[in-house]
Amino acid sequence: MNTQLRYKENELEKIIDIIKQYDNTAEIIFFGSRTDLSKRGGDIDIMIKLHNIDNIIKRKIRVELIKAIGDRKIDLILTEDINKNAFIKNIYHTGIKFD
Repeated sequence: MNTQLRYKENELEKIIDIIKQYDNTAEIIFFGSRTDLSKRGGDIDIMIKLHNIDNIIKRKIRVELIKAIGDRKIDLILTEDINKNAFIKNIYHTGIKFD
């Protein structure tokens, strides 16, 4: 289990597996309150760096995540370019990455 994240091991595996179904080369970056071990609760914040993005894929990922881990607030950011803006760049450099 990644000790830097407040997710159950099976939740983390499910999230990564679902995203990798759509792009096996995707970089998955967790950010937000669940990356702070001193906090409790919080929504699920995930940025995904993909090579080909479309809104249909984003909706499919969100639906599958809800089915797998329950109906929780999920903030899902998809990007092809981490230098797109300062917010995306900050998440990429400060978040916890899985690839």
